Amino acid sequence: MNIIQILILIMEKDRIILFLTFIKHLTIIMPKYLGLVFFMTIIGIYGQPKDSVRMPLDIPLYLSGTFGELRSNHFHSGLDIKTNGEEGLPVYAIDDGYVYRIKINRRGYGKALYVKHPNGLISVYGHLQKFNPAIENYIKQKQYKKLSFEIEVFPYKIELPVKKGEIIAYSGNTGGSSGPHLHFEIRNYKEHPLNPMSYGFIVEDSIRPKLTALFGYTLDSLSHINQTQGRIPLFFHKENDSTYTTDPIIAYGKIGFGVVAYDRQNKTFNRNGLYKVQVFNNATLVYEHILEELSFFWSHYVNMFMDYPYYRQKRKKIQKLFVEPANRLEIYTQLVNDGMLNIQNKKTYYIKIVLQDFNGNSTYIKIPVYGVKAPIVEKEKINKSPYRVKAGRKTSFDFGKVKIIFQKNSAYKDFYLHYDAFRNGFEISNDFAPIHKPMIIKYNIARVPKKYRKYLYLGRKAGKGIYYTTSKIQGDTLVAYSSRTGKYIVSMDTVPPKLFPVNFKPKQNLTDYRFLHLETFDLETGIKNYNGYIDGQWILLEYDYKKNSLIYDFSDKKLSGYKHTLEVKVTDNVGNESTFKTFFYRKEK
Repeated sequence: MNIIQILILIMEKDRIILFLTFIKHLTIIMPKYLGLVFFMTIIGIYGQPKDSVRMPLDIPLYLSGTFGELRSNHFHSGLDIKTNGEEGLPVYAIDDGYVYRIKINRRGYGKALYVKHPNGLISVYGHLQKFNPAIENYIKQKQYKKLSFEIEVFPYKIELPVKKGEIIAYSGNTGGSSGPHLHFEIRNYKEHPLNPMSYGFIVEDSIRPKLTALFGYTLDSLSHINQTQGRIPLFFHKENDSTYTTDPIIAYGKIGFGVVAYDRQNKTFNRNGLYKVQVFNNATLVYEHILEELSFFWSHYVNMFMDYPYYRQKRKKIQKLFVEPANRLEIYTQLVNDGMLNIQNKKTYYIKIVLQDFNGNSTYIKIPVYGVKAPIVEKEKINKSPYRVKAGRKTSFDFGKVKIIFQKNSAYKDFYLHYDAFRNGFEISNDFAPIHKPMIIKYNIARVPKKYRKYLYLGRKAGKGIYYTTSKIQGDTLVAYSSRTGKYIVSMDTVPPKLFPVNFKPKQNLTDYRFLHLETFDLETGIKNYNGYIDGQWILLEYDYKKNSLIYDFSDKKLSGYKHTLEVKVTDNVGNESTFKTFFYRKEK
């Protein structure tokens, strides 16, 4: 193999294969080529300079969500770029490449495009309204072949190439978004999301992060903060524009700290996430995390990164500045004793916490600590019960009519389960300990007549509502899966979904119509399936659960003849079905 062939391999092959090939031939390449080969390897593996991509939108960059921001059960994996409350803005490919994945889902990212680039990076565009004509035509053919609106496909490299700056889609509000915006990601070859801000995304930001709450934590049975155990609020005042200071605290043993904080960019009011946090103990860096790369595999460990019980109770997210044993996150760049501080008697400590955004704006927190081995006045309370869930083990509980199974590794750490039964339901609680894997709930329905069983489901009670939990019938047992504790009720849904036309009437002439628009909703278990037919042929109905709408685009297919039949069927999650039938007139132009 000559040097040219090796360079081609280096530029084109997968990174792992590249590396192995490079190592294999390194010893036989002439020394004068080594510098060139090394340089080309770096270019092939890491691609172009990070600031070489173009922006996906042609409007000023304002963010409603930042990379690594804390969400209820995960880290945010990209940027949420504002679109001025509008839909339909052109979305551009940030670099040359090809569409390697298209996914359309009623929830999640909605309509999403994944573009693979020659440098190994992947750009992701979510909540789209629609794709460009070539991609739109491609995916609709796949949807009609599969007879499904929701779809995921992986085109071949040659099928949908794109050029840097080409319009590939239009921004929207599809999927699980709460308003029009573009969700944008950059991923590496391992599909790990990377911080897009490191690739030349410039956001005007001269505002320091804001601290809203500060806490101390005692981390073993002998430690205390101000003679108290558990989570202790620490009061602070603003020393100047950049610095907060607490009154001196007395402490002993193993302790840690946590913050509630956010960042803002100029000209926006959104409370976004931080980029970097550091903790110094007497000028020694003992804790640092930087949000540059994430992994979907361990994103749920956000429940260990933040104080999950406090979030469930107060809906506020404390970032814990220490790492507990079950925490498998890989965002930490410096840890001494896992960020836990060992406070000794009669010693003085000066703790400094630094909160930083991507632009380098910093906020400082100064905490003077005096080591005092004092009596513990208020000990941490643990609400024990006979039912203990052990971390790393499968744990099952039999409560008679109800059986609850925690799968192996469901618990991040041991916790106690509390159970109470009532008519047609039960309550399980665990003092808000997070659950890593869904628990399996089995409810005995042997006394329910078989003709009614198909309508049963397990609902979780929240406020005044009851929310459907994924359920199925297995003989005399109703089986459900859930990652949330709380009150559960066995309910019966016998009411079919509502389904009616919005922009047309039965027997109407629809020659000048572009769309058929129907509305559907189900008040109990929700919509599961939906299908439409014109003249007996399946049609693509786009479903938007936020608007309860089903929409058909007449441009999908030309109809032959003048009189046409329309049939739409909608099914809820226990199988209740509604059917809308009519005929209409339409003459193709």
